[in-house]
Amino acid sequence: MAELIPHEKLLFGLPIELKDFGIIYPPKISLFLNELEYGRFKRAFSVRKELYIDEDSEDYDKLSDLELVIWFDMLDDLITSLKILYKSDDIKVEKTESSVRISINGKHHIDRENYTKFADLILITLHEGNNIAEEEVKKELTEIELKMQKRRKAFERKKALKEAQEKKEEEPITIFDLANYVIHSNGSVFNYENVLNLTVYQLINTFNLYRQKEGYSTFMDYKTSGNFQIEEDMQHWFFNK
Repeated sequence: MAELIPHEKLLFGLPIELKDFGIIYPPKISLFLNELEYGRFKRAFSVRKELYIDEDSEDYDKLSDLELVIWFDMLDDLITSLKILYKSDDIKVEKTESSVRISINGKHHIDRENYTKFADLILITLHEGNNIAEEEVKKELTEIELKMQKRRKAFERKKALKEAQEKKEEEPITIFDLANYVIHSNGSVFNYENVLNLTVYQLINTFNLYRQKEGYSTFMDYKTSGNFQIEEDMQHWFFNK
């Protein structure tokens, strides 16, 4: 059973105990004004080898996501991110024969075997992962299905790389752009001071809800004005999850 992070912990920005990894503290927006730029904070957690290495390559099984983090020179940023998440300076890197082992407060460890699981959990706390606990279903695939699966993954990998390249020079939307939207939304209770106390998850969740409410309000204005013929309906923002 995949690990499920309690939604109330995410919603209220409370400390989260991750099985095998200890207690983490969801980062607040204010941290990224001084300590570390947000993009650098999260980028190591987003590294997945299937985006860079073909599954048919002999290197695919030899390398882990953690090795790619090291290869892309993200290890220092990862350590800084871990210090923020754990509110601790007791983060040590131990070299092994083939990789590294990261010790956290002398109690928990991250290595090539569990790094991807850890990174997936961190992305959930940043509102960028799927917080779904489900049983792993073992399915026997026919030879044709296996070929189709490999082709699909190869296509998705190339598509992701192409999209990343196309967006490289574009001005990205930052968490501070989301904060600006939240501050200036109709009926907002946030201002330039208190928005900094939100966690990343809370900010993105608030942004999504404000946008849904605004979209629903605009739809109802058009539908009830009598000047437009709108036959379709829109689900109320509260139930649009």
